[in-house]
Amino acid sequence: MAKQPQDDLFEGGSMSFGEHLEELRVCLFRSLFGVVIGCLIGLYAAERVVRFFEQPLETALTEHYLARALVDVAGDFNGNVPYEYEQTILQGKLVPEKVNVEPAQIASALRLSYPGLLGDSPLSPSAFIRDDFAAEGKDIAFATLLSGQEKKTTPSPARRVWQMLSDDDHAAIQKIAEAKAEKLADVKLTAIFNELLAKPELHQSAEFAALSGTNHAAVVALREQLKKGPDAEATRRLNKMLVTEAFNSYLRTPRVNLVQFYNWKPVKVRFQVLNAQEAFMIYLKAAMITGVVIAAPWIFYQVWIFVAAGLYPHEKNQVFIYLPISLLLFFAGASLAFGFVFQPVLNFLFQFNQGLNAEFDPRIGEWLSFVLILPLGFGISFQLPLVMLFINRIGLVSVELYLQQWRMAILIIFVVAMVLTPADPVSMLLMAIPLCGLYVLGIAMCLWMPRNRNPFNQMYEPSA
Repeated sequence: MAKQPQDDLFEGGSMSFGEHLEELRVCLFRSLFGVVIGCLIGLYAAERVVRFFEQPLETALTEHYLARALVDVAGDFNGNVPYEYEQTILQGKLVPEKVNVEPAQIASALRLSYPGLLGDSPLSPSAFIRDDFAAEGKDIAFATLLSGQEKKTTPSPARRVWQMLSDDDHAAIQKIAEAKAEKLADVKLTAIFNELLAKPELHQSAEFAALSGTNHAAVVALREQLKKGPDAEATRRLNKMLVTEAFNSYLRTPRVNLVQFYNWKPVKVRFQVLNAQEAFMIYLKAAMITGVVIAAPWIFYQVWIFVAAGLYPHEKNQVFIYLPISLLLFFAGASLAFGFVFQPVLNFLFQFNQGLNAEFDPRIGEWLSFVLILPLGFGISFQLPLVMLFINRIGLVSVELYLQQWRMAILIIFVVAMVLTPADPVSMLLMAIPLCGLYVLGIAMCLWMPRNRNPFNQMYEPSA
């Protein structure tokens, strides 16, 4: 006949049930005291902790900005990034930003600040530039100018322009028109029309007097201004409006002349907050997390003191084996997440931002939650071998079942990895693949780790 179990499991022990409760209260109080001390230390180190966790995102964002800069520069050079630009971006960590500047304003500022520096350079905001001439209209422009040399009784803007040009200009126009030299045409057209802009007789001529077109109000205002007295810049503006109206088939309407160039800026990552108190709450959260981490060994020690009082001597020895393994697996998982998972995950996500031409505005609050949850999920999931060993030792699952159902186990591992990681396939794979290896380690531990003796079997031994 089997023995009946004892009603009081604490009978014959060194501590009564009440004493166990008192020991639990003391251990909890000591643990809480340790957390408070750790949080006080965390308040001092919180800023450094936040900076530490910002580093992976800062590194990934820097690489993202540099890669995007290379793509932008490649678009300006027909898909090929010059070597000098590539080295400046990658080695110098500088990002080119396109800036449009009005040269005439720069020249005006330089003349005021440094008289005599530019001499008599006629740099005017109303001057023609190469972009004012349509690429497909150059032949029409030369044909129109050449038509002005024909003897006609009817006056025309082209004839007036031809009459105002010098003999050298006539010869150059005829030569370029016959040779069809496009580059020379760009330069010569720009120079000829800019010479015309400075001449008051152009807008005073009968051929241009009736022209106004879409710029009627501006033309009338400039003519009224010039009636009050000569003004070189007003003359250029009026002549440019009249010339573009007369030759609108190949001249664009007057607009600000801009020159585009690269403004090289160092890569600088800034983290955003949405309200004034968010930074303070992040600081407190970092202090609390740091405090718990610092106090963790003390908390584990207090738990061990409480648990050790109710263990048999051989069970206490097993704790010294499994507890270090558990801590090692946890820190291995957390370190893997921080050292090798953050970067690929962020690079994967930033590729979509670049593909959609979307700017990423990082919020430190969301990022801090991400970097804390992901290592925690990795650390917990890496306890898989010990969980497998535990349920094997209590008789729920045999080693043979582990081996037979490995396909189902891999499916469960991927489902768990999907739940414990953000919504991206990279982090799921980076968690699931190590867990598959840990599944094999769990089977090996079930086979080779020492087995415990179940002390409760002694209460059911058959009587003599």
